[in-house]
Amino acid sequence: MIRHRICLLFNNLFEFDFEELVQRFLPMDQFEVDIVDIFPKEPSKYQFIIPWNYRKVIQKASQAGNVIVMHSSELPEGRGWAPIYHAFSEQKSHYVMTCVFADDDVDTGDIIMQARFVIEPDYTAPFTRMLDNELSLLLIVKLCEQWPGSNPVGAKQTGTGSYRSRRYPADNEVDISQSLASLIPHLRAVESSAPAFFIYNNVKYLIEVRPVIKPSRPSEVFIEYPALDRVDVWRDWAVYMDKCEYSI
Repeated sequence: MIRHRICLLFNNLFEFDFEELVQRFLPMDQFEVDIVDIFPKEPSKYQFIIPWNYRKVIQKASQAGNVIVMHSSELPEGRGWAPIYHAFSEQKSHYVMTCVFADDDVDTGDIIMQARFVIEPDYTAPFTRMLDNELSLLLIVKLCEQWPGSNPVGAKQTGTGSYRSRRYPADNEVDISQSLASLIPHLRAVESSAPAFFIYNNVKYLIEVRPVIKPSRPSEVFIEYPALDRVDVWRDWAVYMDKCEYSI
């Protein structure tokens, strides 16, 4: 059996807080996973190098040929920052993760695959971030299954691209003169690390919205391989996560 060697690249190691989740998707009998915060000196030692929300410039990443970026938008739309926030604030019907080769320009590499699932009414950004982590690891598994001993193939991005700027905590202030209904997309989109807030009589108030009952994982995920002209449907998300104690 092939034992796949994977490198997960973080800005710093304190960001890696889902070890059990990695063990669930990338078990040690099938994968050798290195968790690092410095780009490997010998990238060819790995089958794939996956930057995880990485904010540093990787020089000559495209030349390495095995640096794969998971970006949570339907590229070429939504390059850049805060894709989870914009999925809710723009009231997208589906959440899309695009797997691309790293390129010298941001999120412009050839598309290897795109995975999508329905954004249910009870989903919020914190729950979706958990799904995002899980889906990123699933796509690593799919990469290794589809191309166990060869390089993945991708297709050029087509259509008009768009770029989203970086967001800051101050951007989460809400205008309390607006109706609650108009604020819901924004409130679903923010997270506890930078919560929504408003100022009233010089007092800052924080706002959090969450469903009473924790949502369920998507019942199906559509995974498209554009260069192969193929679409798979994955319906085992809940089964895959059975007995896994990882949570938000």
